[in-house]
Parts: sequence; structure tokens; C-alpha cells
Amino acid sequence: MDLNLSLSYQEQNDNKAIILTDTTSNYNATGDSIVAGGTPVNGVMYQIVSRATYDFTLIDASNNNPGTRFICAGIPSPIGAGDELIEVTGTPAEITEATLNVKITGVDQVEVNKGTIDLFAEFGPFTTQDDLVYTITSALLGDTPNTLLVDGLYELDYIITHQFNLAPVVTLLNVTILVYGQVKVATYEKLRQIPVHYMCVDGCPTAEISEADLCGAYLTGIENSAYIAKTEELINMLIVLDNIIKNGSNITW
Repeated sequence: MDLNLSLSYQEQNDNKAIILTDTTSNYNATGDSIVAGGTPVNGVMYQIVSRATYDFTLIDASNNNPGTRFICAGIPSPIGAGDELIEVTGTPAEITEATLNVKITGVDQVEVNKGTIDLFAEFGPFTTQDDLVYTITSALLGDTPNTLLVDGLYELDYIITHQFNLAPVVTLLNVTILVYGQVKVATYEKLRQIPVHYMCVDGCPTAEISEADLCGAYLTGIENSAYIAKTEELINMLIVLDNIIKNGSNITW
């Protein structure tokens, strides 16, 4: 049985890091049993329930004791009477490798491969799922330390490996997230200026109020669409909002 990897994410308030949390729901889960006459399958993780005659070490178990967990390898044969295995998924404590590949497409629409972050080396080893929380900073992405993260779409390959003796089980999750901390702060700053513009004397450029409202509405649209829009739609929306913030709109009076 396979792990169903999932991640949640949140930008830090200072826009200098993304907090990734592994929200996988089936670590240490159990599946189907194999009893007399059944044959183990290579690449599947099992736990020995009982042993009578079968030598599980021939298929990569470290021993034949009930409770021993292993990944099947070698040339499996049908198990005998009194022997039983159960399919399992790995635990966080059994993770031997964890990596994150990152590609970023910013508002310049250029895709940049940021390489691979060794999550195990940076944040492991892990004991429980509560340990699977990763703070991804500019330094880990190969950029100048303690700088703001680039706004854009971040394509992530989250790869978890469980390995006991020889055979590994590798599980991959590919997900794209929207990082927009810089443009969000700039939009909030425009919105905070609305009371100032309302208090201006006659002749005050009220287009600034409309532009702030436009930016706020656009930001809300991006946030509401983040989980349902196509990635090309999201990056286009981000580009438009970034352009309004930096260059102004075409609002005239």
C-alpha cells in the first residue's frame, strides 16, 4: 500500500520563509494480510504477524520475529501455514531520506530551477509526524540569506524514502503553491492609505482610492482562486497585480 503524501503551506509574516507541513494521513497504516498460499510482492512494505516455517530473511527481513517490518525484495515464494504478513506504510521515524525539489516561476515568467533541498539533513532525523515541518528560506533556495522570497508559483517535488536493508520505497508528491507575500504587503499598504485620501481637500486625486480598491479586489480574487485556478491563470493574475502595484493602473478621471 502506498503513502498518500500531502503538504500544507503558510508564508511567514515577514515574507522570508514558507512553512511546509507534512499532513499525510496514512503513516503507519495497515492494509491487506498475506496468509498461507499467498505470495509477498517485491517493493511492498510488510510487518511479520506470525511465523511458522517461512524464512522471511530470504526476502529482505532482518529476522523472522513477529513485529519485524521490512520491504520485500529477492524472489518471493508462497508462505506456508501459520505464517502471516500484513501490508504497512512507513512511519516518520523510519524515513531515511526526505528531499524537496523547487522550481519557481516569478512575475517575469521565467522558470528557475532552485535545485534540491535535503530536508533530512536540515530538519531530521524524524521521530513523529510533528517533526515533519520545514521552514524554507531564501538561504535554502540558494539565494542571499535573510531576504524576501520571490513572488510566484513554486513547483515542489516532495520525495520521501523508507529503506530497511536493500530495497527502498520512494514516494513522490508534486504540488504547485502560490507565494505572493511581497505583492500582498504592497496591496495592504495601498489599502491603508484610503482614509488619508478621503481626508484630502477638493482636488485630491481620488483615482488613488479606486486603484487601492482595485488592487484589494484583485488580491482577493487571487486568494479565492488559488486552489481551483490553473497555474497559468494564477501567474497571469499575479503579474497583473504586481504591475498595478509597481506602475499604477490606467484609471483616469
